[in-house]
Amino acid sequence: MRSKIAFLINPLKRTVAIANYFSWVMEVVKVEKTDWEIQLFAKEWPAQLGDFDQVWVMGGDGTFNYFVNHYPDCDKPIALFKGGTGNDFYWKLYGNRSRRAHLDAVLAGHVEAFDAGSCNGQIFLNGVGIGIEGEVLKSMDAIRYFKGGLGYYLAAIPNLLKFKTYSISYGKTVGREVFLCMVFNSSRAGGGFHFFPKASVQDGLLDVLFCQPIPVWKRLYYMPIIQSGKHVNLPIVEFSKEKKIVIKTSRELSAQVDGEVQTSDVFDFCVLPAKFKFIVPSL
Repeated sequence: MRSKIAFLINPLKRTVAIANYFSWVMEVVKVEKTDWEIQLFAKEWPAQLGDFDQVWVMGGDGTFNYFVNHYPDCDKPIALFKGGTGNDFYWKLYGNRSRRAHLDAVLAGHVEAFDAGSCNGQIFLNGVGIGIEGEVLKSMDAIRYFKGGLGYYLAAIPNLLKFKTYSISYGKTVGREVFLCMVFNSSRAGGGFHFFPKASVQDGLLDVLFCQPIPVWKRLYYMPIIQSGKHVNLPIVEFSKEKKIVIKTSRELSAQVDGEVQTSDVFDFCVLPAKFKFIVPSL
């Protein structure tokens, strides 16, 4: 069966590694799917995707976030290719499989619908961290240079030590003091920090985390515990699941939204059930 595929690459990520990865994918497809047509968009993405049967996107969480906000009504099957620093949403869909195993899953074409979330009208796939997560994101040089969890550590440590707690109001709760406030669709961020190890991207709900204020001297102690996802039963954290939640903060704060910064004192969240169709491994 003939398929026409749009292969989108972040114009800012046109590295030698990305070029080699794309070339390898094209070689495999040319041999194994002789009737498939792949059109590369590495400089400027198409205005519309209606002429294509599938969309393949290569990049990291920021690239995927840009894609879903650029094409919010995309109804084409989407395949993600790892090409960023954290690759957290890619991991949620594909795990730690090899490139060959990942490409085999893409070529097999098994499609499932997955949730997304919205924060003040901006779509996200992973999640939103209000406050310290936004401050860490501003220290992106360390994350991009070292990549993954190490970069996150280097960017997070100074912010952990200086960040001041804030109060939030939501629903009938007013003036609750918190150190962490996070609303996620998926499980992890920061290149492997498992903030929501039990989260599902197909349950039609967002996962919410509130963490009570932590003394400065204890913050570094909790960091590796949170990274490994072993914080879920700690008395300092509270989890819930919501379809909608509006969080008002006591001061204007920066939030990390899938690797993008959003600044406000009101964060209006809702889940977008079964929003996008992704090509994923079949069970």
